[in-house]
Amino acid sequence: MEAERRPAQAPASHLAHLTLPAIPAGRGQTMLALQFQFDRSQWLDRASILDHQFEQLRVLVDHARAQAPFYRDHMRRAQIFSLGGLTPASFARWPLLSRRDVLAAGAALLARTMPSAHGGIIWNATTGSTGQPVRVANSALGALFQDALVMRSHFWYGLDLSLKFAAIRSGTDEAAGADWGPALRGTFETGPSVLLGLSEDLGAQFEWLCRESPAYLLSRGHTLHALIHESRARGARPEGIKALLSFADRPPDDLRMLAREVWGAPVFDTYSAGEFGVLALQCPDHEHLHAQSEHVLLEILREDGSACAPGEIGRVVVTDLHNFAMPLIRYVIGDYAEVGEPCQCGRGLPVIRRIAGRSSHMAVDVNGRRFWPLLNPFMWASTPITQRQFVQLTRTHIEVRFVAPRDLTSAEEADIRAGLISTFRHPFEFSFVRVDEIARAPGAKFEEFISRVDGPA
Repeated sequence: MEAERRPAQAPASHLAHLTLPAIPAGRGQTMLALQFQFDRSQWLDRASILDHQFEQLRVLVDHARAQAPFYRDHMRRAQIFSLGGLTPASFARWPLLSRRDVLAAGAALLARTMPSAHGGIIWNATTGSTGQPVRVANSALGALFQDALVMRSHFWYGLDLSLKFAAIRSGTDEAAGADWGPALRGTFETGPSVLLGLSEDLGAQFEWLCRESPAYLLSRGHTLHALIHESRARGARPEGIKALLSFADRPPDDLRMLAREVWGAPVFDTYSAGEFGVLALQCPDHEHLHAQSEHVLLEILREDGSACAPGEIGRVVVTDLHNFAMPLIRYVIGDYAEVGEPCQCGRGLPVIRRIAGRSSHMAVDVNGRRFWPLLNPFMWASTPITQRQFVQLTRTHIEVRFVAPRDLTSAEEADIRAGLISTFRHPFEFSFVRVDEIARAPGAKFEEFISRVDGPA
């Protein structure tokens, strides 16, 4: 007798006696409605997409001016007293928002009231690619859009939702789940998931991966890169991997080649930032990225503020179209990216050829453990530090370079040192050096952690 089969992508029905067509519960219905619209908006031409973005942007700007005290002063300082209906031309006069502005503004960036339908406030913290820690408020509605974009990525990459999903990421211990998480829960039935912390030793990560044998693995690009090198060095490989999903940092240039050569798997890249979540997804048909214009207005600008042309590298400036809790309008996230030509796939979503502004290095301790440090942004909340960078000089000594209006007190140094030893899970010697600024490396990259230690990193 042939085994019972169910389509892997079939929605989960909320009604027990109705499976075709399935009717999900309320949130699932909303998620499917967003996917229905995403499936159509991606094929609009660039001008139509821009029209829709500015329709939403006008609502956001009116809200920010009325509810967030910072923006009244922000516009007055820039001598903007009227935006005349807010067009792309007038919006180009809107002053850029830096991390330093966000840190200085504090509560003045928060909206005094927010539409009730947007739900409660959710806080997030990030250092981004500049090394400056910042806390950002968003709404439950913003989280919903992030989940919807994650769901879109699964559809774009043709993932089989019935298979096993694995993630190696920060802020988590080893765990197992019955499904792929909140982005799909309540909308689709999925296979199981397993999670592992990013701070685990590289060898332990590889052994865990071989034990779990997932179909899909999500992690930072440099973690995936190191795992493949570990696999090749050991002459062993995890079974059943169908695709690798990279996020958070710019993947090493040879990651795709290595993944195909060693594991026979493609790599799908997501460009994200802690302040916004998903900013761009890899095209289903090509290796470049498409900006997620239904959620953010993403600009790539020259130093004079004009828009970059295809082939040019410029600053990434982002406006979150749905954050009514703490509006971030024309926010300079600290990354640099290269503009691409319109995509041959036919999607009107803007093309990012590559991200030029992120890289990272592994730390190594005296026992040979290689790992990516988890540099918890909340650790710096009570200090005057506005930017920091770590340079590992030896296997025992790490220099902490920081920008601040004053030196740290001995108590502040002691608290940070204790937190770092806990975070790094090793008693490194930490020395603190205050500097006027922390420059980017060649190629417009900011390196939050730099290793000067010989050996694989």
